[in-house]
Amino acid sequence: MDTPIPLSLAVLTALSFLYFRWRRLSTRPLPPGPRGLPVIGSLWDIVTDKDDKPRHLKYLDLGKKYDSDIVHISVCGDHLVVLNSVKATDELLEKRSINYSDRPVMPMVTDLLGLLAASKRWDEFDIGVMGYSDKWKAHRRIFNQYFKQQAVVSYYPVHRKEVLVFLNKILNNPESLNAHARDYAGAMILQITYGITSEEEKAYFVQVAEIANQSIIASVNHGSFMVDYFPFLKYIPSWFPGAGFKRKAAVWAKHVSDMNHDPWRLLKSSMANGTAMPSVATNGLERFNSDQEEMEPFIQHVCAVAYAAGADTTVALLLASLLALVRNPEAQTRAQAEIDEVVGSSRLPDFQDRDKLPYIDAILKETQRLYPASPLSIDHCSMDDDIYEGYFIPKGTTVVGNAWAILHEEKTYPEPMKFKPERFLKEEGKSTPPDSTLYAFGFGRRICPGRFLALDAAWLMVACVLSVFDINKTFDAEGNEIEVVFAHTPGAIR
Repeated sequence: MDTPIPLSLAVLTALSFLYFRWRRLSTRPLPPGPRGLPVIGSLWDIVTDKDDKPRHLKYLDLGKKYDSDIVHISVCGDHLVVLNSVKATDELLEKRSINYSDRPVMPMVTDLLGLLAASKRWDEFDIGVMGYSDKWKAHRRIFNQYFKQQAVVSYYPVHRKEVLVFLNKILNNPESLNAHARDYAGAMILQITYGITSEEEKAYFVQVAEIANQSIIASVNHGSFMVDYFPFLKYIPSWFPGAGFKRKAAVWAKHVSDMNHDPWRLLKSSMANGTAMPSVATNGLERFNSDQEEMEPFIQHVCAVAYAAGADTTVALLLASLLALVRNPEAQTRAQAEIDEVVGSSRLPDFQDRDKLPYIDAILKETQRLYPASPLSIDHCSMDDDIYEGYFIPKGTTVVGNAWAILHEEKTYPEPMKFKPERFLKEEGKSTPPDSTLYAFGFGRRICPGRFLALDAAWLMVACVLSVFDINKTFDAEGNEIEVVFAHTPGAIR
């Protein structure tokens, strides 16, 4: 029997659409990049860590190889475009941010890590990985109310209190710097978001966040696991050969759920018995009391994101700053001289001294530039077709801002491998390079909204540490100095 004419027309129309779409893509040049293998593209060369080289350095090498600040990589049929320069990221992720503010599909973090989170997918409450939508805008608006630059001033008393605790811990046990920094950042964000002040409770929730963040950091960039390229894999049973990612996700999802729900349960219990301390959570619930049933999940999610992201980002900046000062004693000496001149020795530096201590700010900016906590921004996704410098960027392309490449760009930051805080000091007749904060915390509309809180915490800690301590290298059993080495750790945050 002949095929009915309407069905034949439908098939012909579909085939014509696919043909012309292929023709359109094939005749418009993509950015330069490796050709890759059939079907899998450059999967084994780029996504796998067979040579242990961090991905941001692989991307930079590709840019040099193809003499281009924008590189295209095909991975399992997906388009990936890497931006390795200030020029490219400013144009696409800043000026054209309306087209590049979405996130790619990330089943590992959005679906699998949310399986045990009380039926809440991670992307339903984390504005970091949530798609660009009205829901994202609503979450972002609430977050900004509490963490914009003008709002974080109200948290200065918490910073002052916790930095004293930190200094005392360093005095009594300097060998545990890493743990003290995590306690400082975690205690600060827990008190601000949930009003948690008990030392025992703070210690517990700092540990909860650290464990959960390890899984999120390992999963958050598109392509960290094969299921991101082949979403159907999320349906295979965890016992199936090669399904180790499912078994990991089952464990990790419990940690993510604990981080989201445990401090919130404690807060609600404290509010019920009248012992809750003022916090972002209590303020938000009181402010939106008339719409509490609808708004409570929003407030809970804002607090969970601040708790998760704030602790880890702040710790990375704190430790990198202190280690940079150990490796560069001349910068430490100059900063201490500035503090002595402005503050003296009768008190600790405080936020009112900030404008008079520009070198401390310069140290933080240079630390972010030389040792960015997130060498690669969380992936963006193009919402429509676009053209840049004659190159075609298809709708649905994963777009990565290579913060490490940008912050080590020779023409923007001369002698990029040297620690030179003075490059950011304003002097008459001298132009300063772009503030590293513009690139170290993400790009465009997806820039980290908690950056002001993290910078405040880092500034006060570094200033106070330098005012009372000398930071030196330690010695081995034979009395030899142990060299400080910055080592890259896998994942979105170093």
